[in-house]
Amino acid sequence: MEQNSSFAQSASCLKQAVPFMVKYQIPLSPMNYAIWYCYVLGKEPDLNRKLDEILVEHGTCPPDSAKSLFDEFLSEQDLALFHEMSDLVKGTLSSVEQEINNTLNCSEEFSAVLSECHVGLHQLKKQDLGSGPEIYNDVLNYVSKLTQESIVMQHNALCFQKKLEVAYSEIKQLQETLTDAQTKASTDKLTGLLNRGKFDDDIIKFCDEPSTLQKVLIFVDIDHFKQFNDEFGHQRGDDVLRKVAQKLQLHSNAQGQAYRYGGEEFCILISFSSISEAVGFSNRIREDIAKLSIKDKETGEVLKHISASFGIALYGKTMTWHSLVECADKALYLAKSHGRNRVEVAG
Repeated sequence: MEQNSSFAQSASCLKQAVPFMVKYQIPLSPMNYAIWYCYVLGKEPDLNRKLDEILVEHGTCPPDSAKSLFDEFLSEQDLALFHEMSDLVKGTLSSVEQEINNTLNCSEEFSAVLSECHVGLHQLKKQDLGSGPEIYNDVLNYVSKLTQESIVMQHNALCFQKKLEVAYSEIKQLQETLTDAQTKASTDKLTGLLNRGKFDDDIIKFCDEPSTLQKVLIFVDIDHFKQFNDEFGHQRGDDVLRKVAQKLQLHSNAQGQAYRYGGEEFCILISFSSISEAVGFSNRIREDIAKLSIKDKETGEVLKHISASFGIALYGKTMTWHSLVECADKALYLAKSHGRNRVEVAG
């Protein structure tokens, strides 16, 4: 019961801190969890004040700011709140392991008794059952011993089953909580695409993983997006973002991964066998986006067409992921400066 209570308490702590981390797109790490758990409890007013200032300035808490907050207000002991979840899972597994050992030992004892009774009854069967009442006593003793051992075996099996049910429930609860939190922390709420934080993590892996194909980063920027907000309001602007995001997701889903990079800018991590394939892929998305428009809700009249500019960068062996992003950004700038609604490749 004590372990269950501790587990529930830790899970409750996690649920308090995670919504804030999801809201501000904070990666779910031990250090960040410790900071936000402290923030929720309000035990360090100065930490809350500084964190609020950082959120106002950046809209999130950058990694360097999080490290500074942790070093100033917290310590390694505060990480125990996060690690406790892991420790409790290990404790649950140890408990299950012990029950397995107990059940195995019980099974071995039962097997030994079963073998003894089998041999004994086989010997009794060879004797003359009319030789005296003693033989019936021997039979009853064997049957009684088997009955008692069966009851013990059944009891241990029930205990083992209950332990497994508790362990399954606890670990499933933790898995669902952490999986849900990780998904929310990695997803842009407006468009449903992966967010900038997830992109920053994925592009490092993308560049490091060996591949026989050409690795490509594509930047996408909605043309004149500010005008949508100015002319039709932010809700219609949000609709434009969602529509474009759906097109990016639809086209890249089978081959790569689309992200909302920030504001009206998106990006795609993907691999092709040639640069011409990358250009053709980008042009197909561009043409699909160009079919979108904002319409009058009552008359259906097209009020404004939607278009986007594309910048393509190819990853080379001497490049870093930082330089890959810079190249894609330069290509996107070229596409916009050359008239927009076009695809450009970094030179």
